[in-house]
Amino acid sequence: MRKTSVFLLIFAFLVVGLTACHTPKRDAHRVQATLLSQQALADRHVDSLLRFLTCGESMAEWCRRVDSGENILYYVYQGDRLIYWSDNWLSADDIRATDTIRGWWYQRFNNAHVVARWTHRAPYDVLTVIPVKYQYQFENRQLHNSFIPPFRSDEKYQLSELTVSGFYPVYAEDSTFLFSITGSQPYEEQEAVAGPLADSFSYRQLVDPNADRPAWYKRPRMRVRFYWILLLSLFGVLLVLGIIGLLRHRGFLNMPLRTRIVYVTMAMLCTAFIYVFFMSTRYVRNHYQQRQERELLRKTLYIQSHLHDLYFTSPGSRLVDGSTLSSDLLKLSYTYETDIHLYDRQGDLLATSAPELFQKGLASTLMASAPFFTGDSVGIYHEQIGDMRYLAGYIPLLDAEAEIAGYVAVPLFVSELAMHREVDAFLARLLPPCIVLLLLSILISYMLARGLTRPISRLSEKMSHFRLGEEENHIDYAYHDELGELVARYNEMVDQVEQASRQLARSEREGAWRTMARQIAHEINNLLTPIKLNIQQLQRMRGTDRFDTYFDRTTTSLVAAIDNLSHIATSFSSFAKMPEVQVSQTDIAQRLSAVVTLLRTNTEQVPVRYVGPDAGVMAQTDPEQIGQVFTNIIKNAIQAIGSKRDADIIVILNAAYSKKEIEVSISDNGPGIPEADQPKIFVPNFTTKTAGTGLGLAISKNIVEGSGGRIRFETNSRGTTFFVYLPKI
Repeated sequence: MRKTSVFLLIFAFLVVGLTACHTPKRDAHRVQATLLSQQALADRHVDSLLRFLTCGESMAEWCRRVDSGENILYYVYQGDRLIYWSDNWLSADDIRATDTIRGWWYQRFNNAHVVARWTHRAPYDVLTVIPVKYQYQFENRQLHNSFIPPFRSDEKYQLSELTVSGFYPVYAEDSTFLFSITGSQPYEEQEAVAGPLADSFSYRQLVDPNADRPAWYKRPRMRVRFYWILLLSLFGVLLVLGIIGLLRHRGFLNMPLRTRIVYVTMAMLCTAFIYVFFMSTRYVRNHYQQRQERELLRKTLYIQSHLHDLYFTSPGSRLVDGSTLSSDLLKLSYTYETDIHLYDRQGDLLATSAPELFQKGLASTLMASAPFFTGDSVGIYHEQIGDMRYLAGYIPLLDAEAEIAGYVAVPLFVSELAMHREVDAFLARLLPPCIVLLLLSILISYMLARGLTRPISRLSEKMSHFRLGEEENHIDYAYHDELGELVARYNEMVDQVEQASRQLARSEREGAWRTMARQIAHEINNLLTPIKLNIQQLQRMRGTDRFDTYFDRTTTSLVAAIDNLSHIATSFSSFAKMPEVQVSQTDIAQRLSAVVTLLRTNTEQVPVRYVGPDAGVMAQTDPEQIGQVFTNIIKNAIQAIGSKRDADIIVILNAAYSKKEIEVSISDNGPGIPEADQPKIFVPNFTTKTAGTGLGLAISKNIVEGSGGRIRFETNSRGTTFFVYLPKI
């Protein structure tokens, strides 16, 4: 709730702030700040221009240097003669060099509100004009009386020379009042004036902006819009999936290799498609405009040739008067379906086929400065009416003596409707195969990534399930590429590992048998030595009085020694045979109860208790060998306790240990197993007893694990507990 309140409060502040930004007062401050910046820039340009003029350089060089995009215009007079203008879009026919105002002042020209200033440096007068807002006699959807860059603001605000309440003044740098900005006025769209201007060829976009689009335009436009929506939706889905993948795997490098390959491929394909779309659209538009420029240049050359043949057929010919010339241009415009303007040698309008364009203040009577001052013989230039730019072809009109008699200008609005139609027709053919190609690329890239990473996945799976001696450790890969080399190296490594493991196992077995043989030989030798000595002693005492007594005592020890030798041989034979475990259903409770009953009577008098049922607990194990396991563990416990007074051994059968296993625990309260001996408890031939062989627990472990179970122990200074786990039925 608190977060919602804070969000609403911030939203309210933003709304109020944005509303406050669109007030005449704030716009007046912004316009004044921009105006001061423009005036400072204009001062620097005027100083540079005057230095340029005093150095005697040509105006063509300055025309190439000046930046018309800054929307500052310069008019240079030498006396009463206009010798230079930087642009021709401003309709300022009433400007004269006789004006004596030297500071910045506000003035309405035919098509704009401006701020201007005269700068005098003999013999030149420079008029600097900073346009602020368009001021055409009519407006429509294409022609707006908006603020001029960089003074962009709400076009409904009006400029006035008044300073009354509700009018927010704008001043020059020297605090001179220039104009005021007042509130917005109701906007009513005005249609272009009817009459001859509506019949012009080049300016029909100005007079017929609401013409209905034909059906041949709407159909491809709708198809292109559908294709764009489909393509953008596809890009959006891919982008969302990419973000989800990045968040899920916490970074690009943590993604699976297959996913990374697909994402990188898709990113590259999408980037390539976007680049192709934009470059193709740009190419079509540029190609269309270039065709228009070539067509305009061709018409301009034809018109120049026609006018030359019409007026300069013989030496000394001159142009006719303005009204006759305008009538001839009007007829010629119908022939070539374009408007024609003719300028004199000074760049002033001489005649035109569309006089209303200049009478209404839509265009200036000066020709473009670039073709006039640069001296280019033929050229296509960009001009503007308001914010609408159009092409104009200029070419000098030569008289019979090959002298310049004037300049021919042929304007042409590049038809946005036709350009959109051509772009849409191109995209309507381009987008469907691109969408299909993108979908196929997604599918193919996924299949390729899957095919490339499948051997790696199989390699990882094989390595995780690698078992020595199994035939399925190898990977089958029929190709001989880089992955094939990797798989081949893996298979070679598996063969080498298996061979090394067999050699190691054989070496370990041989070493174990050698060690065991040495130990058994040592044990037998230890027993044979006293047997030999006793027999030799009997031989020496034969025939003496003490022979019978010594014979009885010696034979008893000899029998015990022989029994010990027999036990060693039997244990060694049992370990050597290592019979396979024959798993079957076995009543563990019955077997365990029988072993405990048998071992309760022992020479050490150690009590053995049993906790559990006497029968009915079934498990999977070898019924013959499992009894040997319990016997070995209980005997070891009895021997570990020895003659301890409070000796106690408890055997517990836990049939409810888990759903899959039963547990048998055998605990004693002996001294425990030393920490150094614990890792070697199940190692063959390891024992801490003087008469043991160290094979009992090793045999027990093999029997339990052969049954599918496990064995472990826990020990401390208060005793040891062995746990045997067997599969439950």
